[in-house]
Amino acid sequence: MYLMIISLFGNDIREAEKDPMLEKPNNVIVVITTNGMATDVVEKIISNIKGYELGLEIFVIKEHRDTFSYSCREITVPKDYVCPNGSRNKMRAMQYGNEWLRTEGYGRETYICHLDDDSMVDKPYLEYVINHMAVEGGQGCIRLREFGRHLFSSLSDIVRIANCEAWCRHYNKGNRPQFVHGEGIVVRADVEQEIGWDYGTYGAEDLIMGLEISKKYTFCHIPAGNIYIAPPTTAKDFYKQRRRWFWSIFKNDGKVRRLSLRTYLFYIYMYLVGVTGLIGLIMLSTYILMDIHITPMILLVTILNIAGFTSYYQFGALYNGSRKYSLILFLFQIPVAFYDGFTILYSLVTRPNFQTFETIKKV
Repeated sequence: MYLMIISLFGNDIREAEKDPMLEKPNNVIVVITTNGMATDVVEKIISNIKGYELGLEIFVIKEHRDTFSYSCREITVPKDYVCPNGSRNKMRAMQYGNEWLRTEGYGRETYICHLDDDSMVDKPYLEYVINHMAVEGGQGCIRLREFGRHLFSSLSDIVRIANCEAWCRHYNKGNRPQFVHGEGIVVRADVEQEIGWDYGTYGAEDLIMGLEISKKYTFCHIPAGNIYIAPPTTAKDFYKQRRRWFWSIFKNDGKVRRLSLRTYLFYIYMYLVGVTGLIGLIMLSTYILMDIHITPMILLVTILNIAGFTSYYQFGALYNGSRKYSLILFLFQIPVAFYDGFTILYSLVTRPNFQTFETIKKV
């Protein structure tokens, strides 16, 4: 509640204006990593960024089996490329791209804005990196695009906006990254080359990168523009995505825990809150339906839990700028709570194949 309040009273525009204009603008490149299953979406992202007319170089890191020709520079990962630490899938591709950019001479003067093949950043975001960014890494806040392809997944994803506006904004300002997501992360090229993406883990590469930067350098909040993401288009994809995120925190060979015990415990806390909140809703529903007496203390805690849950989602909906979906979310708040909360139980009951990287449909 505290973080929501201070975020509502903050002003990113004023914060961005406080940062001095660089004497020499940064060289900024955009790097999109794709598995080749969303070529039309990638082309849309490329077209939008070109439309900003900022003169940026755009790269697509793709696998050797991806025969599509993208309308920008391509970095093709060789079939026989092997990471020293055994990283696979996305991390393998990003590590190869990292090494390729180094051999091409991209270094301290260049900032890399990373995008997934379904995410986008707007023009003010890139302009801030070009004209103001002076630290080694950073990330801004997300917004939803293609809202409503799957209503419950879209409504549930509003919590990601709330997380960004509350937790990311607050902690990134103090070089203490908590939530770091792959969409829109900006890293100075020489620092990325020093740290690399070859972690050999199931996932959490974005969080590990943010924590590694904050240990030796500075990871900041980018106070201009936004990152736009697309919610999953089916319930199956939503649950697969959440399961991957859940296990990436606990299947990274202890890297997150060693880098920041506080962050590791924070994720455990967030998941416990999700489970206990869901249990609280089930208990309240059962008590009401069965006409069981509820003590004043249990009733008070339950009401506070529901109020906190509702206000947190409404806080995210407010920043996403849609009163229409704010109202829909309010009406479907309890079903959304169950839809979202059961992802934790689903993750515990159905462990994924840790040798593969589950992907979802991109729009």
